[in-house]
Amino acid sequence: MVEFAVTLPILILLVAGVLELGRGYVFAVAVSNAARDGARYAAGKTATTDGPGLAAICKLVQADLAATTSNVTCPPAQFVHPPPIAASDYTKPTAGQAVVVVYCGTSLNCVGTAGPQYRSEVDVYVFYGFDDLSLLGGLITISGSSRATTSW
Repeated sequence: MVEFAVTLPILILLVAGVLELGRGYVFAVAVSNAARDGARYAAGKTATTDGPGLAAICKLVQADLAATTSNVTCPPAQFVHPPPIAASDYTKPTAGQAVVVVYCGTSLNCVGTAGPQYRSEVDVYVFYGFDDLSLLGGLITISGSSRATTSW
């Protein structure tokens, strides 16, 4: 009976840790997919159209993360160098918040004329504040990023 009393809390802690890792993985996949979709959308415009702009990219990422969180913060402007640096290029996300950061190369806010932006780099980064109920250390920032090449 003593062995059972000792092993039961360990088993419960182990199961809870596995469940938290599973939850974290679900959020990591959602964040990665949202970043990839945002970069594809920005780069996938045709050679005869301008880029979609930051607001349209952010709206797409918000729609992708709708099942994960409704608290998505988007930048008013792109950052000027990849990769982004916390505190200077974006604010670290709080628990349950996603922060979207976009780099559009030489384009201003991912809107440019068709010719000069051709084959320019577009990077979309999504950072999510995952609260793991303090089983694995508390608030963890999960990030996803994607790079695409423009055709506009």
